Amino acid sequence: MKEPILKMLGISKSFSTVEVLHNVDFTLNIGEIHGLVGQNGAGKSTLMKILNGVEVKDSGNIIIFGKEEEYNNPIQAREKGISMIFQEFSLVSSLTVSQNIFLTRESHNFLRLLKDKESEKNTIKILKELDVENINPNEYVENLGTGPQQIVEIAKALSHEPKILIMDEPTASLSSHEIESLFIVINKLKKRGISIIFVSHYLREIFEICDRVTVLRDGNKVFEEKILNTNLKEVIAKMTGKEQDLQVSKRKRQIDRSKPPLLEINNLVVGDIVKGISFKVWHGEIFGIAGLLGSGRSEIINSIYGVYKKKKGEIIIDEKRTSINSPNDAIRAGIAIVPEDRREHGLILDFSIKDNILFSVIKKILSFIFINDKKASKITNDSINKLNIKASGFWQVVKFLSGGNQQKVVVAKSLVTDSKILLLDDPSIGIDIQAKSEIMNIINDFVESGNGVIFVSSEFDELVSFCDRILVLKKGEVDSIVDCGIEANMSEEILLEKIQ
Repeated sequence: MKEPILKMLGISKSFSTVEVLHNVDFTLNIGEIHGLVGQNGAGKSTLMKILNGVEVKDSGNIIIFGKEEEYNNPIQAREKGISMIFQEFSLVSSLTVSQNIFLTRESHNFLRLLKDKESEKNTIKILKELDVENINPNEYVENLGTGPQQIVEIAKALSHEPKILIMDEPTASLSSHEIESLFIVINKLKKRGISIIFVSHYLREIFEICDRVTVLRDGNKVFEEKILNTNLKEVIAKMTGKEQDLQVSKRKRQIDRSKPPLLEINNLVVGDIVKGISFKVWHGEIFGIAGLLGSGRSEIINSIYGVYKKKKGEIIIDEKRTSINSPNDAIRAGIAIVPEDRREHGLILDFSIKDNILFSVIKKILSFIFINDKKASKITNDSINKLNIKASGFWQVVKFLSGGNQQKVVVAKSLVTDSKILLLDDPSIGIDIQAKSEIMNIINDFVESGNGVIFVSSEFDELVSFCDRILVLKKGEVDSIVDCGIEANMSEEILLEKIQ
């Protein structure tokens, strides 16, 4: 058997005091497609960023073609024969296909003028090697669909003549037909002897395209096997880990669905991603949305909140059709949101806890044109006590709080508005288990007062342990709505299998 093209041995990496990779080994053979899987936070991206030179390992060895290599940026990684295609496209929409592929590496004549014809000629050669005939090198990228743009990203990476190609969630935004076309291209690269690391949440694709699979869990390598020698259920079991205990238990709730729903969504269409979604949420219910990256989870709740404009669809709250075209419309309708990126969209980091909480209820604390400071302080202190926010006082600047306490401030902002519908977009990302438990208990109290919650999460154990029902979303369409009540036979493993 030939020596592997790549060996990553004993790779460890910490950010601050948190170790995200623990002595991880990973190998890649010549002309192999090796799947790398694991849940969010497992360490996949960090391992690949180390290989691509974006991050620097704390310890371990990287051996390429039998030679130990040291490098600390993507340019040096490319010199070693490594290219990476990121999930988010890095194309410039106002440039042509060939200009994108050879950006910063254009040919010039003796007058330093660009030789676009040479870039065009080299682009045609690369696309021909991929058997791609429907992409014009002179077409502007902004005129291409998502599938062709993904091919351009691959062509751009191939222009560096890599031996190792890392593909990070390459199918997340593609249609079924575009995925089939992409897999044809990937198999052509394999036949050319290019070794591919295929990172994906879509496990069925791993079994369709890969030769081997490696599973990471909590920064550890827990499994590696040939695809022919394993199956979907085994990989899911390795990803989830049987020893993990659920920290947030479902409370027993009796939901009366004989009465009208609190919220009804009919035929919601958002961009090209969400394709005619309909569902209902009853008073006292936590309604989950489960889907892989690119499935349209965040687009659904952001359109309900008025951040994304819907192409069509109907929102009915307490039997009244409601027009929501902006967050202000949503707030007036009794809807609040805890956004996915709390630092970017949920907080004003340089302002105090008090200021952040009160911005959403400024009318509540006004007496004529003046702020009633006594009322403002009471609202803030009640929120701090209710959510157990650890701070020196309500005057403390939010950016100096821990991630968990910052998230509690975001939740507090939502709860003080007296909203009846709360939208949660991955609310436990980057917070510790204690903060998560405290937040979830507060949200349980919120729904038990007759309110409703739509809960989006990348953590499938969290969805199963917390929600009453879950909408299974696949490529922007409803696959099914499953019962997660106390008596229901639902588990993280079953949910993971359903969304594939």
